[in-house]
Amino acid sequence: MFKREDIPTPPVWLALIPVIVTAILLIFSVFVVDAQPHFALLIGAATAGLCASWHGFSWKTIKEGFKHSVARTIPSIMILLIIGMLIAVWIASGIVPALMYYGFEFFVARWFLPLILLFSAFMALITGSSWSTIGTIGVAAIGVSEGIGIPLPMTAGAIVSGAFFGDKLSPMSDSTNLTPSVLGVNLYDHIRHMLYTTLPALGISLIVFAIMGFIASSNNGNGGDVSAYTEYIREHFNLSIWLFIPPLVVIFLIIKKVPAIPSLLSGLILGGAAYLVIQGGTLSGFLESLHTGFLIDTGQDEMDALFTRGGMDSMYEVVALALISLTLGGIMDYTGMLHSLVLVLSRLTNTVGNLTATVLGTSVFVNLFGANQYLAVILPGQMYEECYRDKRLKLKNLTRTLEAGGTLTAPLIPWNSSGVFVYAAIGVSVTAYAPYAILCWVTGIIVLAFGYMNITMHKCKASEDEEEDQQ
Repeated sequence: MFKREDIPTPPVWLALIPVIVTAILLIFSVFVVDAQPHFALLIGAATAGLCASWHGFSWKTIKEGFKHSVARTIPSIMILLIIGMLIAVWIASGIVPALMYYGFEFFVARWFLPLILLFSAFMALITGSSWSTIGTIGVAAIGVSEGIGIPLPMTAGAIVSGAFFGDKLSPMSDSTNLTPSVLGVNLYDHIRHMLYTTLPALGISLIVFAIMGFIASSNNGNGGDVSAYTEYIREHFNLSIWLFIPPLVVIFLIIKKVPAIPSLLSGLILGGAAYLVIQGGTLSGFLESLHTGFLIDTGQDEMDALFTRGGMDSMYEVVALALISLTLGGIMDYTGMLHSLVLVLSRLTNTVGNLTATVLGTSVFVNLFGANQYLAVILPGQMYEECYRDKRLKLKNLTRTLEAGGTLTAPLIPWNSSGVFVYAAIGVSVTAYAPYAILCWVTGIIVLAFGYMNITMHKCKASEDEEEDQQ
């Protein structure tokens, strides 16, 4: 564990300065002038650094704060770049077009939204990765959605809802493993306890998406004409059963608990082989796609836009945003400013309901201004552990709340790395799909209601020290 200088926690008024500055600039950038949030977060990070310096922290300490924050996300950044390459190669090789082609045959417009929600949930559950699901299956689903006439924000909302639902319940998910490990809760106790809130959220989402699907398909004559899409795919890509091998191999490797990076690299190599052998591509074309993405220009703008995407270039904006936002979060965390703000919030924990609301609010707050879903779980988890113990509440109640407030809200924040990744992968902005990412925000509402109504808020027995919850 790294060391901090022995300086008292900054006062609340000082910690609020970078928060207020960042909030004003983000609102202006994202919602007023429709600009990217990078500059707003950069100014927020600079403000946090100046406030920390004014309070007595040295430049060395401030630098260590954002260095430590950025360093622990290097694997995630590598995954981002690999997924960018994977999207390009899987399109160029015909894998994504083939999934779309057969998807047109399988999916009916009126049932498309609930089906893609369930399909995304299943894929994320078995792979343990919401990002991998969105970057592969999600890309194909967006193409199918355009073909059958379903609005893209609705489809993106269904993809995100399903992907993050499956991720949260997967024992192979890194964030699902992290959350209970912070508090020493058994992984499977944590997952089972989340079922009380995530399954109702899934049920509500399926009903709403079914209704939206019927309305959207009715307004569009029960679905768009997909013949143009299928003809385009047949004309420009060679379809083969062998194209399903790379995604199946990736799924198999992840099920076998092979780490994400080597699993995705395997899919990348197999996709490259499919591009060279099945599509008759060249090695230079393959290498170009890795960097700049797959590019196709046939004169049909709508179709070309559907398949021209991916590559490392498409992820540079996400990487830059992650680095800047983590700089802000790292400075505020390392210099104690986030801790100072959380201490104030911890005073609002006199009842179980208020405690649940405070944890949810704190997790969302850290997600907003720390732009890091891991920090949004770790920091509130450490801060409120004693509050749950004092009320003799099992800590799995806390981990469930942390997931709802910290992990599931990440894709709803435009400047969070999860939100920017979704936009980079499927081309739908956060502000467009967030209202339709029903499961992500309904789960928090259900958790809050359960807290106030004392539903499934499991308590420790008098003689119990939570041994059954420990790993």
